[in-house]
Amino acid sequence: MKSDIQNVIKDSIKDNRRLLTALGNEKPIKDIHHQEEDLISSLLNLLPKSAAGKIALLGAVGITAIVAWKLLHSK
Repeated sequence: MKSDIQNVIKDSIKDNRRLLTALGNEKPIKDIHHQEEDLISSLLNLLPKSAAGKIALLGAVGITAIVAWKLLHSK
């Protein structure tokens, strides 16, 4: 009984060493950022998070579009 437990422990230690060796041999993962992704995330951070802020932004864009359209057609 005691020898069986010792064998299980020895096997477990061997498996753990193999696992740690395999993990130690892996190359690190590089985190790559692209300028386009950084630009998009920066623009998304500028957008309002609340519903009222989103409605206000849409209203401002709509008013700007109407004013631009009227200016273009008045000339």
